[in-house]
Amino acid sequence: MSKRKQDVQDALSSLSEILNDREKEIEEREEMLQQAEEAFKKERNAAYGDTKPSDVLHLNIGGTKTAVLRRTLTSATDSMLASKFSGRWDDSLEKDKDGNFFIDQEYDLFMIMVNYLRNKSNGTDRYPIISSEDSNDYYRLLEYYGMTHTIYPSKLEFVTGSKDTMDMISPLEVNSKDWATFEISSDGHSRNIKSYTLTLGAVQRIQIGWKYMSIDLSSGNNLGVGDVCKTSALDLTRSCYLLNGEMSQIDSLEQVEGTVVRSEDYGKNWFVNGKLVASESSRQEDGVVKRADWLRVQRC
Repeated sequence: MSKRKQDVQDALSSLSEILNDREKEIEEREEMLQQAEEAFKKERNAAYGDTKPSDVLHLNIGGTKTAVLRRTLTSATDSMLASKFSGRWDDSLEKDKDGNFFIDQEYDLFMIMVNYLRNKSNGTDRYPIISSEDSNDYYRLLEYYGMTHTIYPSKLEFVTGSKDTMDMISPLEVNSKDWATFEISSDGHSRNIKSYTLTLGAVQRIQIGWKYMSIDLSSGNNLGVGDVCKTSALDLTRSCYLLNGEMSQIDSLEQVEGTVVRSEDYGKNWFVNGKLVASESSRQEDGVVKRADWLRVQRC
């Protein structure tokens, strides 16, 4: 046998061994995946019972009966609505005399939420049209079930700074190594943002606030919201409240990692880790900065 032919046979033999090893490795991985899937099913059944996304749930909503797929009610995975109807709590949920899950809500309002989820599952983000007299009740219902951000999502938009030193981790999460300005805005709908909550990472300087008309914060002068006319802000680094550039000191505002800041009613009330630190009022008491006449913002 010639040396060349021998070399070819050796190469084919070596290749065959490699392919056999790869095939064996793939089979072992498939077996591991199958075992992991079976273990997951056992854990899920132990927690949720014999439930499936295709289950048809029979509901009694304020006295009116209807049926909804479980996967519709659980499609917003992080919501209280999804948790409630995940299957884990089926035995403990309220039921009527016929065994229907009882929901003590107004039928028409609850079904607006459900029909939005149905449309979305079909690829249609059809935002609900709510009458003015029902809007507050509907928005409260969304808050109760943790559905506000699903139906009315928001996003952060880069305004000024260096894009080279920032990273948009998700539509509402950003990591910026240098001073930069970001604006929160409605994402695909026209509902105004009236309140928001912000959880801090590790920060060196942070200003959080509102602008009350269309103004340009990208002038490159290193000023943030609250430092300029027609804006207000909470400055955690300097421990103060800012209105049109005017500063009012607040005792020891926290800005450690995990600090939660909430602003309500277009910036009229500010909370840090659940404690009210700034509010619209003509008085100052209990260590809370109170600002009178918010219309001054419009006369700046």
